[in-house]
This record gives sequence, C-alpha cells and structure tokens, in this order.
Amino acid sequence: MPMKVTSQFECGNGKNIAEVAPGHWRIEEVGEKPPYCKYFCVRLDAGDDGGPVRLDICPDPKLGDEGRVGMLEHYPSPLWFSDGDLGHWMHVTSRWPGADSFGFDHVTTQVVVPPHSSLYVASNVVLPWSRLTAWAAEMGARGATVDSLGNSFEGREIPRLHIPATGSGKPLRAFVISGQHPSEQCGPLAACGIAEFLCSRHPEAKAIRERCDTWIVPMINVDGNAHGRNGWTMEDINPFPDFAGTCEGQSPKGTEDRLLWPWLAGSIRPNVSLHFHGYLGRRGFAEPPYDGCYVLKEPERVFSAAERAEQYRAVCDALYWDTAALSARAHANPLGPESLDYNLARACDTLAVLYEINHGFCGVQGARRKGADVFRAVMRAALAT
Repeated sequence: MPMKVTSQFECGNGKNIAEVAPGHWRIEEVGEKPPYCKYFCVRLDAGDDGGPVRLDICPDPKLGDEGRVGMLEHYPSPLWFSDGDLGHWMHVTSRWPGADSFGFDHVTTQVVVPPHSSLYVASNVVLPWSRLTAWAAEMGARGATVDSLGNSFEGREIPRLHIPATGSGKPLRAFVISGQHPSEQCGPLAACGIAEFLCSRHPEAKAIRERCDTWIVPMINVDGNAHGRNGWTMEDINPFPDFAGTCEGQSPKGTEDRLLWPWLAGSIRPNVSLHFHGYLGRRGFAEPPYDGCYVLKEPERVFSAAERAEQYRAVCDALYWDTAALSARAHANPLGPESLDYNLARACDTLAVLYEINHGFCGVQGARRKGADVFRAVMRAALAT
C-alpha cells in the first residue's frame, strides 16, 4: 500500500492534497477569511515502506492574496506532530531538527513515517471534541458535576462542568470558557487544566474551592472543532462578535451562543470570568512566550459602581504581573462591546478578562499548566477584593 495523506478525520484541515513527486506532497489549507486561515491538520498513513515525507502547506486559493498574507503572517511558528492517539504532541523540529521552513507562498515541513504507521502533522496541538467528551466523563469521578449545555447546530453535546464550593459561606461564582475559534485548541486544553487543578489536592486548589463555585465550558464551538475550521461555526458565524447587544436584550445569532447567554446572564451571573483564545507566530513585536490578553479599557464606564471598577483593575494587575499576558505586547488589547466578556461585565458586573495563549509554543501539558496558572492569578485577586 502506498503512502496516503488525508484530512478526512475529526479536526482535519486540508484540501486538494496531491503527491507532486515521490514523497513530496502539496496541501492547501482550508480557511474562512483572513486572519482565520492558518490552521491545518493532516494524517500520513504509511504502507509497506514508509519513509521520509515532505509536506508543502499552501494558503487557501479561494481567499486570494489577502488569504496568502493572512495565513503566512502567522509564521514562522513551530509545527507539531503526533505519532499516537492525538493525546501527545511535539514540535516537528524536536525529532527532525531543521525540518520546518517558511516561504513567500507556503510552509514546508519534513517528517519520517515508519512502515505501517500513522503520523499527524498540524500547525498546532489538536484536541478533538470526541476526546474532550471522554475526558469530561472521567472528570465526573474526580469531583466535578458533568452535564451538557445543550446540543450544537449539528447536534453535538457541548460539555459543561461544575465544580462546587466546599465551604459554608456564600461562594464566589467563577466561569471559564474557551473554544470559540476551533483551531485555537490550546484554549480547551487550558480549561481542562483548570478543572484538573481544582479537583486536585493542591493546597491552593482546596482553598479556592472552599470559597468558589466554578463552571467551565471548555469547548463552545464543537461543530467547528469536529470539521477542522479556523474560527467560524457551521452556521458561518464568528462567535467572538456574536454577543453584540446581548446586555441590552439582543439575542446572539449562533445556536451555541443562544444556549450560552441566557444560562450565563440569567442563571449563573458569574462574579468573575476567564476566557481563553490562542494565536500563532513570534510576530515582530513579541518576546517569549508570546502570550497576550484582552481587558476592558474603561471599566468605570462598564461596571455599576466605582468600587467594582477598582476590583477589576486589581484583577487586571494580577494578570499583568503574575502571568505572561503582556509578552506579546507591552499592553493589553481592548475587549469591545461585541464580545461575550464586555456584555457579561455590563449585564452582571462580571470581572471578565480574556487570555490569549500562543499555541505555536505551547503544547498539551503546557496549555493545561498555563490555564491553571492564569486561573490561580485571577482568582487570588478576585478573592482578595
């Protein structure tokens, strides 16, 4: 059986895949619109011989020159591979130094596939929805209450976790969400890390649980994840700006967002929220580990009282000094009125922040650990105010 390269699997992204020379394959990335046109994930299935394979990953031609720039501006960024069940990922260059290269119109990497084996190659670590749902079921035995927010546009269940407070006083209500843009799979991994940390015997986790109820929706755009999309849902909606006007009574357009907003703003009304996204590339303005954050720029115009705005500033300062949130830039980006976070703050006085992980440089364990670390920093400040 000859070598086969495909994207026809959960989270796969790639089209017009063709072998242009022996062991040399050309792949076109499938994007939505710039800059959501950076993600690819393919599987290499070796036959009797196996051997070295070169992959040229090209921008989606449907997006034209704008799409070419939109994809390639995310690079150079380390590429990733998994030779197992997608649970363990490594930089390609960790095994094959010098394998990655970045040109004017494509990205190239080279790997070696053993005979009768499979290898996944992707722009970043990948967490499939099916794997997440299996993980969520396991968390039920570790102290979390696990259910579903509801069904997505295509009928998939959206996992939801509740880790209840153990103390006797009135608890703080915390909310964690990720996965609006499905290719940014470091976010769901970070949310998983928060749940695992809170259910651990770590002294700080126990102290937080005594005073805090925590709800976690680790992957909201589950259909987009399954189909290997960059940023959009299967209803062709970008979830990030879908919450414009919700604090004033408007309803989001997306099926998943219409499930999320009334539950959050009507039932939970969180005191603090943490939202994870991701991006790729070193960029010319960044330094390691290349993370970023988004906050409300004028909290006194958003919150109901000056005291609440001061509490928010304390949370932001913890984010700035206790995490790597300012390593992408020397300042935070603004949370605009179209975002879930802004509308939560307006509707519920929620201390809402967004953390952006650079998932070109953060793997499975790194994202889990980063999620827990950012959560701890935010909660220390929220519980102290």
